[in-house]
Amino acid sequence: MLLVYVAAASLAVGLLRGGRFRYFSQTPFYGLWLPILAFGLEAAIGPLVTAIPGSPDRWLWLVVLGEYLLLAAFLWCNRHLKPIWLLAAGTVANFAVISLNQWKMPVSRAILEMPQLSEFVEKMTTGTLVEYALITDSTRLWWLGDVIHFDFVPGMSFASVGDFLLGAGIFWLLQKLMFPPQNPFPSEEGG
Repeated sequence: MLLVYVAAASLAVGLLRGGRFRYFSQTPFYGLWLPILAFGLEAAIGPLVTAIPGSPDRWLWLVVLGEYLLLAAFLWCNRHLKPIWLLAAGTVANFAVISLNQWKMPVSRAILEMPQLSEFVEKMTTGTLVEYALITDSTRLWWLGDVIHFDFVPGMSFASVGDFLLGAGIFWLLQKLMFPPQNPFPSEEGG
């Protein structure tokens, strides 16, 4: 949800700065279908929990790994754009903490004290929301998990360092795409 808000804010700021959507097609940008498919895989986790019998721990790693391979391919295809490096840093941070914690994003235990998030906690603890887990003493790189609390964004409460890096990268990328590309080799006239 955070990334959707960041994208909307970036588009609004870009328009206020004089940017235009028509410039999106002028900057080489490849494989937009890759992150769309990656987020589709993430969205499929819930239905897969009910469709595949047995513990999700048997297959969750495969879905998450597939998701991050798709994101890595997208980042590689667009590595020529500077904002992609911020997106890559956020992706690596999130992948590191997830892959080291049984393919689940660790979530701050402070969430237990928030009645407005009781439904999220219930889904997480009953196994309906298998891609998240509460931080424990054995959680690795816990500080890269969803531990940054903020409540000024509707529908959000916790995010990770990686999420903020992704947000900054998306904001910068959209700003870049809304303006005419700068010619790296200006013509030398008038010599």
